[in-house]
Amino acid sequence: MISALIELKENEKTCLWLLCCIFFFDPAVSMYFLFAEIGGALFIMLAIPPAVVGFAARFVGRSYKLKHRLPVGCLGALVHLVGCYLLSFNPFIYLMAPVAFVISASVAKVKLERVHIWALDQEELGKINTNKPLN
Repeated sequence: MISALIELKENEKTCLWLLCCIFFFDPAVSMYFLFAEIGGALFIMLAIPPAVVGFAARFVGRSYKLKHRLPVGCLGALVHLVGCYLLSFNPFIYLMAPVAFVISASVAKVKLERVHIWALDQEELGKINTNKPLN
């Protein structure tokens, strides 16, 4: 279990996901212009750009902690607000920003295997400590 916990912590890249989200900010906002060219935006279409930001953070950052995914959710909500402002959508659609936050934060979560879940639970209980050297 210690090796699973060490593997999980080594794969997590907390600073790269922020750069990746900022990099994918522009393509996600440009999707709103694609929706405008189609002739109208359905509510399901408005969920796609925040999901793109979340997938980018998931692919690069591999974060499993909620506190690391909260800024991803904020960027997803910001993508939604900027896209709605640029296309001057109905003010009712601005109220979908919390939904965009939840979509991008939940999509950014990495699916853990059982061994990793058990290792995280054992670390939380204090039974595993990766800071001390192993003999």
